[in-house]
Amino acid sequence: MTKKRNLLLVSLFLVFGLATSALAQTQWTVGANENDYARAQGLAESTGQVSIVNATQGTVGATTYFKVYYTAPITNVGTVYIVCPGSASPLSPFNYPGGAYGGPGCGGVLTPTLDATSKILTITFTNNVSFPTGASSQISITVRVNSTQVLCGGAVYATVDAHTPTGLPNLTITPFQPSNPLRVQEIICDPALSLTFGTNHSRLETEPAFVLTCIGAKDIPDTPYDKDFTLNVDEEYPYALTSESFENELDPGSADPGYVTNGTSFTIRFSNVPKDVTIIETEIKPCSTLWTGNPLSCPVGPTNLNAVLEDGQPVVGDDSGSPPTHTVTFTFDTTTVDNDAKESLDIKFHFWSHGPLPTGLMSVTANVEKDPTTPTTDVPLFKDDWELKTELPVITFVDCETILLYPYVTNGGGWDTGMAVSNTTLDPFAVPSPPNILPLAGYMMKGSAVPQTGPCAFYLFANGTIPWAGTYYSGSIMPGSTIAFGVSSLGTNMSGYVIAVCDFQNAHGYAFITYNLFGDNGVAANYIADVLPNPSLYRRTPAGDLLGETAIAPINIDRWLQKLLIYGGMGRGGPLATTVK
Repeated sequence: MTKKRNLLLVSLFLVFGLATSALAQTQWTVGANENDYARAQGLAESTGQVSIVNATQGTVGATTYFKVYYTAPITNVGTVYIVCPGSASPLSPFNYPGGAYGGPGCGGVLTPTLDATSKILTITFTNNVSFPTGASSQISITVRVNSTQVLCGGAVYATVDAHTPTGLPNLTITPFQPSNPLRVQEIICDPALSLTFGTNHSRLETEPAFVLTCIGAKDIPDTPYDKDFTLNVDEEYPYALTSESFENELDPGSADPGYVTNGTSFTIRFSNVPKDVTIIETEIKPCSTLWTGNPLSCPVGPTNLNAVLEDGQPVVGDDSGSPPTHTVTFTFDTTTVDNDAKESLDIKFHFWSHGPLPTGLMSVTANVEKDPTTPTTDVPLFKDDWELKTELPVITFVDCETILLYPYVTNGGGWDTGMAVSNTTLDPFAVPSPPNILPLAGYMMKGSAVPQTGPCAFYLFANGTIPWAGTYYSGSIMPGSTIAFGVSSLGTNMSGYVIAVCDFQNAHGYAFITYNLFGDNGVAANYIADVLPNPSLYRRTPAGDLLGETAIAPINIDRWLQKLLIYGGMGRGGPLATTVK
């Protein structure tokens, strides 16, 4: 009996010894590559890979685990897999929570768990895994973290340690990682995108589109009422925008099923858009096709975009606000980008209204942001931050006015001045030909003024001062009517000049100066008031932007050509004069 018991003990010892030998201690080293291009607005930015590399052959027992400690909250566990000699890259990652993946050649399965702080990732061996000799076996880990939780300009670090349950051989890490943190992500804090005026055909735009409220902007081809403007979106650093394929490169093996759902998109938002004004996107010019005379043109390959308009259709405003305004947004999805160079593109927008607009409108302004946070399942995903602190005005509304100059007005001592203003916004040019006026028949039905009603304010100047407090205001002047009054009726004596500001277009003035009209030495003289270009559109210095101070300047004059004539003609050089081809 004693001999049999001894033989049994020896057998058990040998079996236990063989089992212990099979589960030999393994040694690992830890390294990492770094994602140098994580964006400060990123809510799910890929870190670099953490690689736990096997240094010795042996078998790792089930329930053994590594812990990876990150210095920023993990928002997605991207790719976790085992690679052994002879195995290819993993066929697919697993999506946390649930699921697991082991690379071919090892027969291993890993189960990841994320702790409550979302900063510690535990990688547990679900089964025993035997690793062959050599250093080509490894565990590779990629996660996505919330970069907004890191100080601007900072970095994300990772440390790793190993844990072996009681009764199993140890996993050891050389060197011990908690004392040797790995840098896995750098945070770029520069503004990601800029938004400026772009290149419209052969000219560089520099200012907003102007719209007269009394006319609005109409969708009539080849007329000044059909307006557009071009905006340039420019990357401030090469990796501000990334394609879906590049995002997959940052998170290897994530394409199926993966976390990456799209490339980086951006949204352009227009605010203060008046009711019934429609804005559409009509043309995108990647940097390779920009006008070569534009100093902002991009010299590298094109960026391809798909434009997705809000609700898929041009947006018509709601009825809220005073005056009613609304917001229009356009989202552009990047499909392919050059990730080694900054990219720039011009996007042309077209807008129109259906007739006149209310007075007192604010300018339409634009801003840009990277990939809004809705839906929250998108990767990449960004904080809802608009790039421009001061929004860019893109459409300026100018209330309709006519400025009249009466260069000499006098009253008192037997003198008086009669003043008249006609509202000529009612005309024969868009009505059937009056009978017996055949010479005008060819001009009918085109070029009519838009009927407008409004008052005139008369500002009187004499001896360097306004002669009395306040300004004389007429009542509303209807289209096709005239008001007339004598300066003597205002109750003061003066000699000076008058500037009248009328709240409608096509005002014309007349003055009649008299002295002792019915006496033996009576005097009478008259003149037509000068029409001054609206100072909101054309400066008085230099006189009317070289149009002449009293020229009637059309609102639709090509502003680029106008500036070229001014600065080029005056020999002042300047960017417009030097870049024209």
